[in-house]
Formats: sequence, structure tokens, C-alpha cells
Amino acid sequence: MPAKYAISISLTEHLASFIKTEIASGRYGTASEVVRAGLRLLQERTPGRAVADNSGDAASLKRKQRARARERALLAEKS
Repeated sequence: MPAKYAISISLTEHLASFIKTEIASGRYGTASEVVRAGLRLLQERTPGRAVADNSGDAASLKRKQRARARERALLAEKS
């Protein structure tokens, strides 16, 4: 499993509320999951600047791919 790093961030009330709404809806279990999903989408939009993700095995990669597909579907629903 990849190493985890704790980082403290400050959010606007709007963004904090959005995170709470996503958790309450059941789409995500924690604030960290919401933030990671957003960061993955940002990485996909800026491939030249994305950090290589060399973590995990094939099963982990499959889970990540499914999570990314789910995130894209959720964003499409909201558009």
C-alpha cells in the first residue's frame, strides 16, 4: 500500500459544504476520498504536470480505474 501523508488545507465554506454533501450522499466515505477524487481529475486534465502514480498492484490499479470512471460519471450527471 502506498505511503500516506497528512496535509492540512484551508477551504472556503462553500467547498467544505460540498465535501460534507458528498460524504452525506454516500458517494464518498471521508473528506480525504473527496479531495483525492478531485486531485485525480485535476491530474487527468493536466497530464504533463501529473505526478506518476507508481503505487500498488494490478488490483489496486483496477480499483483506481473504477473510481475514476465513477467520478467522471458523477461529474457528467451534475453537468
